[in-house]
This record gives sequence, structure tokens and C-alpha cells, in this order.
Amino acid sequence: MTLTFLDLYNACASQEWSMYDNDATKTEEFEKSLVIDLNKAVTEILYSYPFNFREKTHVIFTLPKIKSYSMPKGLILKDSEGLYSVKINSRSLKYIKNPLSLDDKKGIPEGFYVRGAKLVLYPEPTEKFIVTIDYLSLAVGINSQDDEIFALKDKNDILNIPEHLEEIFKNAVISRTMLNSIASESDENFSAYKKQSETAYKQLVKYSKGVEHNKVIKI
Repeated sequence: MTLTFLDLYNACASQEWSMYDNDATKTEEFEKSLVIDLNKAVTEILYSYPFNFREKTHVIFTLPKIKSYSMPKGLILKDSEGLYSVKINSRSLKYIKNPLSLDDKKGIPEGFYVRGAKLVLYPEPTEKFIVTIDYLSLAVGINSQDDEIFALKDKNDILNIPEHLEEIFKNAVISRTMLNSIASESDENFSAYKKQSETAYKQLVKYSKGVEHNKVIKI
């Protein structure tokens, strides 16, 4: 099973609180307000915790005399020693905090720094190398062309969720969407929806880890 935006949309539209039709079959039938609420709930959940299924590897093939390369679309991770997970041929590169003090130098890269949306290698590569970057992706899914997407728009967009977590994630999104749709905390249903949302979120965090733990999850 793959969780599509259409599945998620109709599941939310089927809730008792919903004022939307739950039999949508095409993107054009989606209500804009529900699309907005759903995307808000999805990003709130995904970006609130470093879920391991968001971990990706960005690969760069360097070229001679080219020192700037595209950054991964997310947050670069750190390894167990506290070093950023940017490696060249499996060797970690040092993060350069003050690049303005660097002299022009060419050779095998030993470090890196970030300039705008580019990752800059230092020294400047003189030959081809393979640089790998482990990062936490910001993508929420992929579209029908297998491109990463950062918001759900089309009915065939697929959520970036492992199959065994799809139902738990769907429950978390539905309850968070319900909560976000209530205009006021004074609404008689707000506390019930809030409890459902918190419970669903905690289940998602717990089972996404894949290991037993005793730590209390706070949101």
C-alpha cells in the first residue's frame, strides 16, 4: 500500500466534523481550505521530530576547478562524534567557520563551508571525487514523475512514509487537521481533538524508532 494525497484527503473529509465531500476522485474536486489544513498538519508532524525515514544521502561527483555544489534539500546531520556527515571517499570533511580567512588552495578537499544555497569545498578539487552528505530531508513525498515535493497538491502525490507506519501517520494527520480546523480553544470539542492528536503523534514517534524505549515523549 502507498499512501496518496487522495487517500489522505478523503479520509479527512470523512470525519464527522468535516463539511467536505469525501468522495473526491480527481484533484480538481479538492477543497482549497482542506488542502491547506492537510499540508499544515503534515509539515507540523514531519518537521517536529527527526524521524529516521527522513534520513537521506546526497551524493556529489566533484569536477576539477569546480568548488561550489548544490546543497541537499534538508538539514545536514552530525555523526556520533559531533562532526557534520559530509565525507569524501568515506573521510569526514571539517566544517570551516570562517572561510574569509582562507587562502586560495587546490588539491584534495579537507573541509567545507556554506555560501548561500551552495556547499563549497576547500581546497578546490583538482580531480574527480565522491562526496556524500547525510541529511534530514524536508520533502513530504514524491509526485507522479518521482520528483521530491515539499507540499501536497495532486491526488497522486505519494507521502514519504514507510508502509508499516502509514496508518499511524494517517491517524496523526487526521487528528492534527481536525485540531487545526477548530477556530477556538473554547470549542467544546477542542480538548477531545487535542488529546487524540497528542496520542496519535506519540504513537508515530514511538513506532518509527523501531526499538523499545522508556523515555516520555513531549510535544
